[in-house]
Amino acid sequence: MLGRDKKSASSGASASQDYRNHTLIAPSAKVTGDIEFTGGLHVQGAVEGNISVGKDGGRLVIGETGVVKGEIQVPQVVINGHVEGDVHATENLELAEKASVEGNVYYLMIEMVMGARVNGKLVRLDDERRNLPAPEKTADKPAAAKEAAADNS
Repeated sequence: MLGRDKKSASSGASASQDYRNHTLIAPSAKVTGDIEFTGGLHVQGAVEGNISVGKDGGRLVIGETGVVKGEIQVPQVVINGHVEGDVHATENLELAEKASVEGNVYYLMIEMVMGARVNGKLVRLDDERRNLPAPEKTADKPAAAKEAAADNS
């Protein structure tokens, strides 16, 4: 099951495990405006605004009935609802079976279950950007392989 029995060595993990510091937005609730939190935030209702995390870190869970219309900037994110906006997960991102994201997704590590949908770019955040060379033309490969074999004999 997603999100169970996972341990992290990061400093944000201790804040997300402190259950006294969790906030629930119930299915019947609608929040309009930006939210900044630490610890855990569980969204079952609707949020119209950006969601970000404070300096102590935190974890965001968007349940099946949860809807977020805005940008998300949280290190640890679990989505099983609907998001309209970019998602920035600097540690890990879990997209559950009913996840639907309309926007670009920026992640360091991602887990995506069959059924999850992303309508946007998936962009991996890594320490260095790699400029990979353009792929070789497939017609040139057999000739280059023959030349390399001839050079080795």
